[in-house]
Amino acid sequence: MEKINKILNDRRFWEYVEKNNNAEKNRRYCKHSFEHLLSVARIAYILLLEKGLGSDFSRETVYASGLLHDIGRWKEYETGEDHALLSAQLSSEILKEAGFEKSDITSIIGAIKEHRSSEDIIKRTLLGDILHRADTLSRACWQCPARESCYKYDKMPAGQGLLY
Repeated sequence: MEKINKILNDRRFWEYVEKNNNAEKNRRYCKHSFEHLLSVARIAYILLLEKGLGSDFSRETVYASGLLHDIGRWKEYETGEDHALLSAQLSSEILKEAGFEKSDITSIIGAIKEHRSSEDIIKRTLLGDILHRADTLSRACWQCPARESCYKYDKMPAGQGLLY
């Protein structure tokens, strides 16, 4: 996965991950660390394969979506802007320099924009839906000590943590 290795060797990617870590060091809820990004990438690819849709997107496209979907989270804390839109903006140059084709960049950026659970998103693209589901499934909410005060906990599907 040459393009993924380029993302993982991109100084901006790690700068954004570190900014997330710093912004969330005192956060009692889920964090948006490298581990979360990698979990989302892996789960998204598994979901795609389990749906028999592995040929719809390359593994690199799916992994890039997962790895980049929350890289703008730190900036949301600073400005209040939607981190999904910020992450899409920050991802663009990284994806270009990693060697993704324009059509793949469009798919990845679209999925990143769509990954949030929002009333405004009525219909997601296939990759956006997969990324959204993977993001939800990556959280072990039933084990979290802060779950009772978390806004996401009530929205978790029954059996969260299992494939649904």
